[in-house]
Amino acid sequence: MAAPGGGVAEQPGFLGFTPAAKSGKKGEPKRKRINRNKKKSWGKHIDIRDVEEFLEDVRLQERTAGGLLAEQTDDSLFFVDTGSKKKVSRIQRKLRPLRIDLILQPDSKVAAPKDISSHQVPNGRKLKRKLEREMKLEAGGVLPRPDRLLQAQLRNKRPRRRPEPNNNPSRGFYDLWDESVAVEPTLEGKESWYLQQTQKGQVKRPSRLSVRPSQLPAVEVMNPGASYNPTFESHQALLLKAHEAEVKKVREEEKLQRQLNLPTAAEAATQESQFQELCEGLVESDAEDDAAAGDAAESSELGAATLARRERKTERQRKKEKEAKMLKVKQEAERSLRLRGQELFQLRSIRADIAQQQVASERRKEQREENRKAAAFKPKRLGRLKYQEGDVDVLLSDELPGTLRKLKPEGSIARDRFKSFQKRNLIEPRERAKFKRKLKVKYLEKRAFREVVL
Repeated sequence: MAAPGGGVAEQPGFLGFTPAAKSGKKGEPKRKRINRNKKKSWGKHIDIRDVEEFLEDVRLQERTAGGLLAEQTDDSLFFVDTGSKKKVSRIQRKLRPLRIDLILQPDSKVAAPKDISSHQVPNGRKLKRKLEREMKLEAGGVLPRPDRLLQAQLRNKRPRRRPEPNNNPSRGFYDLWDESVAVEPTLEGKESWYLQQTQKGQVKRPSRLSVRPSQLPAVEVMNPGASYNPTFESHQALLLKAHEAEVKKVREEEKLQRQLNLPTAAEAATQESQFQELCEGLVESDAEDDAAAGDAAESSELGAATLARRERKTERQRKKEKEAKMLKVKQEAERSLRLRGQELFQLRSIRADIAQQQVASERRKEQREENRKAAAFKPKRLGRLKYQEGDVDVLLSDELPGTLRKLKPEGSIARDRFKSFQKRNLIEPRERAKFKRKLKVKYLEKRAFREVVL
């Protein structure tokens, strides 16, 4: 019979019906079935709390007692309380550390781990070998180089020389503007390297500044024909030069005028000539048509012949073509070898050709040198405009004065200097700026002007 107030599951020996009561007891958790032979379940399903507690107890003993209590002596763990306190003197009280310092001290008796990097010395092995070598040399009577230099400096130590005051009237002096005295008297006879390292020298002038842009003189000597009393030959030569310059200008103006002039009635294009120019190349003659037809017929016949000849080659034909190619290559090789052998007998002519080439090269080199020297006296192209020679200042034969007192100035000094700068490549050629009015000028007739009766 079942007990009152209970069921069959409450009796021992019976299993419960709920999933959580399969073990026979209602409050106990379900037992897990695991495989302990698997490595992944070693630390996952094994209870290691007892091991952790033991290790924690060991660490606590090491922090508080400096080691395991079982390994400590009795004297370090216990003491005899005699009940008497030693009196602390005033000096000991002063030397006693403060309480705040005692609080800040570490309470663990475990020594801090040793920092290996803090005890390492950079290049320790190298310095150690160097020290051993120096000790070995010192034992043999040879001092290190720094010690030798220091001893030599001490031996050659000179007394410090104080600068002489400027208010001493008997002090020596030298002429500042004298070119013979390049440096101070105290530095005379010193090496250039010493002066370069100890004295503040002048800034080195760039080499490009010493190269003149043109070899022309700043002021050119005028032609002898421009004198107030020239000879007949020099004056006529100057007149001829001025005449040629004027003729050149007139020709350029005429050429420009011819290009701008409209064609005359005889030269003007008519309607017939314009139509003929438009039809040029479009209409072909009968002869050209016949020739074109004949060419087309020939090309068609050749195309048919080539198509007829496009037949498959036999093995014999291919073999003959291959032998012909090999024979041609062999003949070319023999010909090149024969020509190379014949070149031995042409050494004399080859040497003559080389000599001629060298002579021509030297001649071209001399010509380039002459052209370079001549270009040094000519104006260069520095801008968009070319250099134009100025007008030749010349007087006609009837304008020549007999004396210097009657001479009248010709030309302008400012224009002459400006042209000289351009000719010597100091400035680029320029032209006078042309004024262009952007807005139109409006003329207004005022009322006061209207009232004026003429």
